[in-house]
Amino acid sequence: MKKWMVLIPAVVFMFINQTAAQEGLQTIAVALADYLTAGRAVVADKQLLINDPSKGDKGFTPQVYEELVSEEFKKRSGIDIKSLSPNDDFGRAIIAIHESAMEVVTEAQSQINEPGKEFKGFIPAVFGRKVGDKLYRKSGITVKQTSLKFRGEYNKPDDFEVAVLNKLEGSGKGNTYYEETKFGNMRVLRYVVPLYIEKSCLPCHGDPAGEKDITGKIKEGYKEGDMRGAISIIAPIKCVLGNN
Repeated sequence: MKKWMVLIPAVVFMFINQTAAQEGLQTIAVALADYLTAGRAVVADKQLLINDPSKGDKGFTPQVYEELVSEEFKKRSGIDIKSLSPNDDFGRAIIAIHESAMEVVTEAQSQINEPGKEFKGFIPAVFGRKVGDKLYRKSGITVKQTSLKFRGEYNKPDDFEVAVLNKLEGSGKGNTYYEETKFGNMRVLRYVVPLYIEKSCLPCHGDPAGEKDITGKIKEGYKEGDMRGAISIIAPIKCVLGNN
């Protein structure tokens, strides 16, 4: 089986010697990662509001999330979610992850709006895991958050991801990684895009290292701009979203 692997600068994507179907799958993978990164950013930005014990209804409704994520996703990818069509693989994939995220926010409303409780547990990592679970059931595409310093077993990197995470950490900021390979008995496209520490991440992942954060986990001592981990996507090359 022909395999290819390459580190690709985030600003310039060069798809060489690929079939149209593979190019389309790469484009889908990039957009899915952009969407999950955008959704995580929206949830991270609302953490102070979500965890405010003095308020009941936070006003962070699915409709508000949709408005914010549409803006953030368009800023990151140039794609208008509302313009997408379910009649092609690309549109179906992005609509599927958006619908998954909307369901997650809808199901979390009682959790988000619980008064008198400071930490609600609705954080970017939890949001991302639940979105990934729903997307897999809808499409067969795996979207996973992972890290060499993982906190939950569901984030534990497999051997492929360990190797890629180490490669990305040593390659400089702004690179992503593609490889066409096998996953079990399937031919798949694997795409890994790094996640970097932002200011909103520091209360849980920053200094002082070794101290417990609000979730009860141990802070890693990251600094803003450090690579925290990555979004790892596994897309079956023969996956047809419309048939799931």
